[in-house]
Amino acid sequence: MFHRFSTWWRALSVVLLSLATVTWPSAAQGAATPAFLLMHQDSVVRLLSGSGQFAVTLELPAKDLHARANVALFARVDTRSALAPILSGSGLTTPSISSTGSFALSCHAHQLTNFYVGVYIAASRPGSGPCGSHPRLHLACPSLNCGGVYPIRYTVTSNHVTHREWSLLVVQSSRVLRPLQLNWIETVGSRTTSAQSAQALLALGKFPSSALTLGVDYRALSYAMNATGSAAVAWRGALNHALASPLHRLNALPPESIDFAGLAANGFASQVTNQFSLTSDLARTFNGRYLDGPAILSSTPTAADLQALAASGVSNVVLPESALSAAPSTSLSWGTPFHVPGAGSLSALSTDGPLEQLVTDSAIVPGLRATLTAGTLAMLYFEAPNARSPRSVVITAPLERTSGAFLNSFFREIANDPFIRAANLVPSFNSSLIGANGSPQTRTLTPTTASTWSPTNVDSLMTVASAVNSFTKSLRAPLVSETLRVALAQSEIVGSPQEREAAIVNVSGALNTQLQLFSVDPSSITLTGTGSALPITLLSRANYPMRVLVHLVTDRLKFPGGQYFETTLNSPTKAIRVVTEGHGVGSFTLQVVVTTQDSGITLARAAIQVRSTGTSIVGYLLTGGSLAVLALWWWRTLRRRTKGRHAR
Repeated sequence: MFHRFSTWWRALSVVLLSLATVTWPSAAQGAATPAFLLMHQDSVVRLLSGSGQFAVTLELPAKDLHARANVALFARVDTRSALAPILSGSGLTTPSISSTGSFALSCHAHQLTNFYVGVYIAASRPGSGPCGSHPRLHLACPSLNCGGVYPIRYTVTSNHVTHREWSLLVVQSSRVLRPLQLNWIETVGSRTTSAQSAQALLALGKFPSSALTLGVDYRALSYAMNATGSAAVAWRGALNHALASPLHRLNALPPESIDFAGLAANGFASQVTNQFSLTSDLARTFNGRYLDGPAILSSTPTAADLQALAASGVSNVVLPESALSAAPSTSLSWGTPFHVPGAGSLSALSTDGPLEQLVTDSAIVPGLRATLTAGTLAMLYFEAPNARSPRSVVITAPLERTSGAFLNSFFREIANDPFIRAANLVPSFNSSLIGANGSPQTRTLTPTTASTWSPTNVDSLMTVASAVNSFTKSLRAPLVSETLRVALAQSEIVGSPQEREAAIVNVSGALNTQLQLFSVDPSSITLTGTGSALPITLLSRANYPMRVLVHLVTDRLKFPGGQYFETTLNSPTKAIRVVTEGHGVGSFTLQVVVTTQDSGITLARAAIQVRSTGTSIVGYLLTGGSLAVLALWWWRTLRRRTKGRHAR
């Protein structure tokens, strides 16, 4: 009996555990589902006349006609560190300074609900709209002294679930004399070719009046010009769309792995220049655009790297904040250009690391992220609202990590934001700004170990660079030329000698693939006279024209036109007839060598057997005369025999 009971109990336990396994995750997921998402909030409310309002859009996961909300305002923040709990979403524990009280969310459009929140300093009538009166927040401060950044909390109860979300509200209560200069840089790296990045480029194209910068890696431009397929065509069109506005500038973003110092130290200063001229050439080929001067670096350079850039003609660079030994964003002395010890007269600007983390934080919905970004920028303005000289905030945002939805929301926010003015990079590097507003004139770099080059690296790079340059000069196909130049440029990397050698070998392989497309027909040739033309056939399997130099090497022939001549290989077979003179009877070998125009590299060669009979026009006449005499003799002999036969 006990055995039966024990078996029954174990079976019941299994059933209960199974049910728990099914229901508990569902309950947990239901509890984790937020009651709303903050899709949009105006970042700035203007109180120039004592009152104003801002718009809010919430998304409810399910329609709830009984949903209610409360908006609370907290004391303004005066330091950047005070923004941390708001940006992280944990929020404040201090009491609010004003609250709307609970109000119904009655303006529904599908799952979205829209409403306005009024803000006033002195007592005033509440505003109203199509969905009733606006909830209001009261600021108890002197009218000209209310400006600042205020944390704001939304509490929404929908479908019996309560959820809170934190945001920032910027209050303008007086004129803004010198807004922050926002240098927004969207970086287009080598792998930025997804559909999402195309949407981001299309979003940028919607704001032709907002100054911004596209920092482009030459490998991305090469892809845009060479790739095929519908996705590549769409991406190419999106990039063109983003660059349509003259306020959308194009700047060079060399690969972060390039060893500028190593190139300069080992005699490759021209290759340092090529890292930037390559981007410039590709941009002009792509859509006729010219580069802006400042270069954008995404890695931590050494002072020797910057010195090499300065020697190549680069005068201004944007550095990631992580490249500096002391982060400017942790101090009040930021926003102006500076020099780097050991880098000569080159000027640098630092990016803002915390803001870059914020704009790429995909855990925050795009609309709220845009509001938080605009609020943080306003916080930086209020750190020094009376600064004598302009201050620049530089944000580099990788294209693959910034969605089109975020860019749409952010640039709409700042279009009429009085605290922020979108600007291009060049004005931010004005030499008069170095040391302005009490900022340091020099900043030091984070220590970085320089990479070493082996003698083999130097010899290999010198050989392949010379070969690529020679080959591309003879090409009549810009896309093929730039593809080889890109392959060469991206091999000039920081790293071990073995890694660098492997990268250089890859370039040699790419070049050899092209060289194997050309050949010379080695079939033997017969010459029959002094004035005979030498027939030579050149073969090409390339799908592009190539200007070449043909060398004829032999001591048995003379060439009135010279032993070498230029021609263009623009078809699979190129037949050439070269006039010769002075050859006698016999056989010999003719060397035919096809090189680039500057004779830098050999494209093809062949040893052709030539047989000369030594026969000339006189020979033909003597032979013809001999044959005529023989024919006459044969005819007369035949007649004699015929007459004798008749006589018998």
